[in-house]
Amino acid sequence: MRIKSKSARTAPADTLRGELEQLGVSPGEAAPLAECLIRLSRDLPEREYRALLEGVILGQRAAREPARSPELQHMLEDFAVELQKLDEGLRVLAAYVKRLREFGRARPALSPARPLH
Repeated sequence: MRIKSKSARTAPADTLRGELEQLGVSPGEAAPLAECLIRLSRDLPEREYRALLEGVILGQRAAREPARSPELQHMLEDFAVELQKLDEGLRVLAAYVKRLREFGRARPALSPARPLH
C-alpha cells in the first residue's frame, strides 16, 4: 500500500479522495470517507495517521469481499461494538477533563495570607 505522507494529510479533501481511489476505494465512498478522515486525523501524529488510512483501506476491502465464515463476521461485529464503547468512554473522559479545566479557571485562588479556619 502506497500512502502519501504529510502532503496527503494537509491537502484538501479532493486530493485525499483521489489517493483513496488509487488505493482501491470506490469513487462513491471515497469523498465522504476523505472528509471523515480529515476531521479525525487533525491531531494525529504521522504514524497514527498512516495506520488510520491503512485500516480504512483494509476495512473497505473486507467490506467488499464476502465473509469467509459466520464466526469471523460475528467477531468483527463484536470488535466494532467494543470500539464504539471505547469511543464513547473517550468522549466522556474528554468532557470530564474539559469541565475540570473550566472549573479550575472559574474558581478564585485562595490567598495564603488569609487563615482557612
